[in-house]
Amino acid sequence: MKSKTSFFNPSGLWNRTLFVKNLTRFWPLWGLASFFGGLIPLALITNWLRYDRNPVNPLEFTGWYYEVVAVGVPLVMLCYCILCAMAVWGYLFNSRSVSLMHTLPIRREGLFVTNFLSGMAMVAIPCAVTGLLSVLLSLMCGGFDAKGLAITVLSVAGLGFFYFSAATCTAFVTGNIFAMPLLYFLFQFLAPLLDSLLCVFSGNLIFGLQGRTYSGVVEFFSPTVYLLNHVHAVRSYEQAERILGAGSGAKEIITDSKLTGIALENGWLIGVYVLVGVALLGIAWLCYRMRRSESAGDVISIGWAKSVFQYGVAGLLAIGGGQLLYLIFWEAFDARGQYALIPLIACMVVAGAIGYYAAAMLLAKTLRVFTKKSLPGLGILALCCAVLSSVLYFDTLGISSRIPRDDSLTYVYFHAADNGYYLYPDEPEDLEIIHQIEDFQRSVLADRRYIQNFNWQEVREQEAAYYGETVDNVWNYVDYELVTLVYKLKNGLSIERSYPLNLMRSRMEQPGTFDYLLDELVNSSEMKNRRLHAGDRYFIPDGGDLYVQRRNNNYSLSSRELEELLSALQKDTQAGKWNYVWFDSQADIYYALDLNIHFSVREEMRDLWKLGDRGLYDNIYVRLRPGMDNAIGCLKDMGYLTDKDLVTWSELNEGWAESDVDEIPAVPVPTVRAELPETAETAETAEITEDAA
Repeated sequence: MKSKTSFFNPSGLWNRTLFVKNLTRFWPLWGLASFFGGLIPLALITNWLRYDRNPVNPLEFTGWYYEVVAVGVPLVMLCYCILCAMAVWGYLFNSRSVSLMHTLPIRREGLFVTNFLSGMAMVAIPCAVTGLLSVLLSLMCGGFDAKGLAITVLSVAGLGFFYFSAATCTAFVTGNIFAMPLLYFLFQFLAPLLDSLLCVFSGNLIFGLQGRTYSGVVEFFSPTVYLLNHVHAVRSYEQAERILGAGSGAKEIITDSKLTGIALENGWLIGVYVLVGVALLGIAWLCYRMRRSESAGDVISIGWAKSVFQYGVAGLLAIGGGQLLYLIFWEAFDARGQYALIPLIACMVVAGAIGYYAAAMLLAKTLRVFTKKSLPGLGILALCCAVLSSVLYFDTLGISSRIPRDDSLTYVYFHAADNGYYLYPDEPEDLEIIHQIEDFQRSVLADRRYIQNFNWQEVREQEAAYYGETVDNVWNYVDYELVTLVYKLKNGLSIERSYPLNLMRSRMEQPGTFDYLLDELVNSSEMKNRRLHAGDRYFIPDGGDLYVQRRNNNYSLSSRELEELLSALQKDTQAGKWNYVWFDSQADIYYALDLNIHFSVREEMRDLWKLGDRGLYDNIYVRLRPGMDNAIGCLKDMGYLTDKDLVTWSELNEGWAESDVDEIPAVPVPTVRAELPETAETAETAEITEDAA
């Protein structure tokens, strides 16, 4: 007898019965998510009703929304969407369930659309509950901002769509419920994982790349990492001055900051990943059309992807596991700081073979994979390991010797002798220094074998013979320095090099050696001016502190004091009194004082600077020593130093001033003043300040 009621529409794109069934069946998942998501705004509402009840700036609420979007939502969606996908697509991983679903009078298009909408509903319900409670809180506190709320809603919806689409695509690549989350997280973080492994691998084979653990070149293919590093809540403030105690003649001016704007920096990236989610959803649908019901239970459900999976696992283990085996069995016997080629290839082949056969066992669901048919694939893997290692070891691509053209540079960052230097190729004086740095780099490359095979015992004997000293007394003739060099290119990429150098006093006296060229660079007056950012159009001083070790006191320097101190340091530089000492005991030369000066990029130049991961701040460390009369005299005039504070570290450690510590000198209260553009209001404030003084 024909049924009068049909719960399925074979020609429909979605099925209401299946949709409702999914929501009611998996209600604990989205119910618990809604409960935990609503706890925080509900707790804030309760606290506001009981205690605070003060109005809140709407921009502050928007800032909180944006911070949640930038940090919390990607992490939460990453974990929650895979659970929702495992729930709605769980029938694909069991042969009985998938046979039942595919025998129902509903087409695969209807199953795909219905289950996808069910999963998206499970993602949307907790977001809606949390969002409505947050909006209620903002209305109660007077902090409602329609624009910020709209951007937040669109961002959360876009992220939910992307992550659920990625989880859906993973569900159709595999047929195993346990393999699905593993593949999902592997796909999400494969790019930075490979980046890190290859950086360490190449850094131990190519000279100059030592110490690199991550480049970030392919970070875009890891959405979570890329979003966390590039999407931020950026606040804009308006600074205003007020005089503290103007009636009593006080000179101190206090700067107040008022929040005037909030923006979701690089929020457009979420839209880009929404488009990526659309593409992943299309791939998932194509995989579903080609998917065989018999593939339920397989680790990889797509035929051609099985070879990719097997060789991918083998290659990943060959690079990562091979380095681990090398570290355990060989690196302790090699002190050169570089991988030995033959042992490395052997370790990579062993680790790669383990991954090759382990993946074969997972795909075949049996332990009987050690057959003659597997040997050609194993041979290809071994050949790839040998070729990759040899290409990097012999540097056939010329990576170590690459020096970019001047017209391709944005800036050059050079770090040596405890400080970093920013150099701009569009400045004629800086361009000359950049060419000197390139000459130094070429000299280092020419002495590559000497640097890698450096033998401390032989060097000590050579220095002792050269200076007529005993071997035990030549430690003041050898020094170690790690030099870092970064070429920032106009295309946004960076070329980074790091050279661990052992410097010798005898070589530093020989023109043309890298020891000599490094000393010429660091101790030149031009380089010192760059160290102080003298005439720098980007950086301005924004703070500093002086620590007097003898009295265990720390002082903060105002902007006006920093200008005077930097001017004094430039005079010492011109007089040749501020030099970096390489070999002599620094405890006998430098005063027991720590002087740090902080710089920041000018507000109007930040868009042009484009520092990326370098940040918008710089810090230099100045070691004061006898002869720097201008800088020391300047600090004395400010009241921060006395003659008794001018003791070296050795004298301090010997107790030179233990029994004769005078009272702390009175230090004038620095005038705190914001650097604002000249306006009628600030001019009027300046006149009031002069009258108060």
